[in-house]
Order: sequence, then C-alpha cells, then structure tokens
Amino acid sequence: MRRYYKSYDLSSGVIDSVYLGESSYRSYSYTFSGGAGVLGIPFQSGESILVHPSGGFWRANSASYRIARTNEAGDTLLVIEAGLEEQPVTAEDRSAYVEGIAEGAPQMRRYAEEVATLMPDVKPILGGLFMDEEGRLWVRRVTPADAPAFYDLFSDDGDYLGSVRLGFEAAGPLRVRHGHIYTWIADELDVPYVVRAPLP
Repeated sequence: MRRYYKSYDLSSGVIDSVYLGESSYRSYSYTFSGGAGVLGIPFQSGESILVHPSGGFWRANSASYRIARTNEAGDTLLVIEAGLEEQPVTAEDRSAYVEGIAEGAPQMRRYAEEVATLMPDVKPILGGLFMDEEGRLWVRRVTPADAPAFYDLFSDDGDYLGSVRLGFEAAGPLRVRHGHIYTWIADELDVPYVVRAPLP
C-alpha cells in the first residue's frame, strides 16, 4: 500500500498531503464450516510514523532500534540508534503458535503449520512511539508478555533522557501530562480503572 498523511488548514481550508512511501503487510484468510477470518503473520515487523508538532515525522521500523526524524520531503534530519540484541523466532515460538490455533480449531492445524513457516527469523524490537506535552519522544521496547512496558525517552534533539518501566500492565495507550502518566488498567473482572502515575 502507499502511505499518505493529509493535512487540513482550519483557517484557509487548504488541503495538502505528504507521500510517505510504500509499505506491505502479510496476512492470511481462512474459511471452514461455520467460520472465517483474517489473521496476520506473527512477529512480522512494521513501520511506526509519528507526526512531529513542528513539522515532519518520527519514523521507525519495529525490526531494529533505529528512529529517524524526517521532514515533509522525506529528508533525514536526525537518527537515533541503539545496538540491542536481536531476539530470534524460535522453534518453540512456531510450535506454540500452531498449538494455540489448533487448540481452538483442530481443523486449522495444517494451515497454522504453513503460516508458522512464514514467520520472520527475528522478533520486532520496537513497540511504538509517542510524544508528550514537553516534546519528549517515548520509544516503547518490545517486552515479554509477562513483563511490564519499558520506554526510552529522548529529547527533540535525540539526546537520551532516561528510561521508564511501568509498575503495572496498561490496558490502553499512555498519555503524559504535568509530570504524570495517565492510562487505564483492567482488573480480573475486566473492570477498567484510570491510573495516574508520577514520573520519577
């Protein structure tokens, strides 16, 4: 697919767009008696694009720890990189995927085995980007399913400011306002609660 961001000027009504290149995403569809659906290929990487308030974008592919700030023309202005160790997709990962599908739909085992062969060799490293009200870039690392979320913080100039590990499992996106993190969690009965946590 081709990716564009469209802008709309509230005062003049002018509409403009920025072309951000092509991207691809693999998925598969399945049908059987009584059901059908579409699923993505596990562990495939993708691109995160974050609009910068003063113009341009922060861009990163989840397969590596490399975040670039670009202008609207696509020129690279700044790059943040870290040499994190790659995490391979193991035979156990592939087997667990197959068994998870087959447990709920035994007739899907053969197809799940085929899909498992399409998984990439390594897992994504980055889980997403967002900016807070002070212009800091928050970069979420991919963590194990039973581990709390982990974020690296950078200034607008790309300087490392520290890291934040949440002490709880957030059920939604984070917002940072006035020195606090806001999000929501769900208890064992799936009742949602808003959480406010102070930044260290």
